[in-house]
Amino acid sequence: MKTKTSNATTTARTLAALNANGTRLFRCESCDPESDAERNLSGRTHYADADTLKYFKTRILNAGRAGSDLVFWLVESVNSRPDHGGYNKRAVAFDVFGAVITERDQWHRTTDQAEKALAAFLATFDAAAHTRDELRARARRDMETARRTLAALRPARKPAAH
Repeated sequence: MKTKTSNATTTARTLAALNANGTRLFRCESCDPESDAERNLSGRTHYADADTLKYFKTRILNAGRAGSDLVFWLVESVNSRPDHGGYNKRAVAFDVFGAVITERDQWHRTTDQAEKALAAFLATFDAAAHTRDELRARARRDMETARRTLAALRPARKPAAH
């Protein structure tokens, strides 16, 4: 079992790695949920861009941060059944890189139901572990890309003279 000290140290290392990676944590950007979502997710995903919201006839009803600001969540009202005029609610959570980390097909009739489903998800989601795993995967991909790039730049070896 991890102690609080080791958890604090691990979290500090994760934050240092994010800083080295140039990734910023989520923060309160606005009291308006739509503006908050657009500003926090800008450069990470198009999900909350004004044009995307308009195209899908979506309204962001609530938004916030969780998991030491490693997770951004929103509750949206979406016309999930355009042929029947049915607006439903769903909660969507994003990791610090902008990837959706919740199931996207969980529809609810009320905002309260969507928020309860989100709370249940967040209670079981380890944002720090997810972020560390994703940072490691990204670092491995970057190292492999760098290895291939350097290999391509090496001068061709001249054949040995016999």
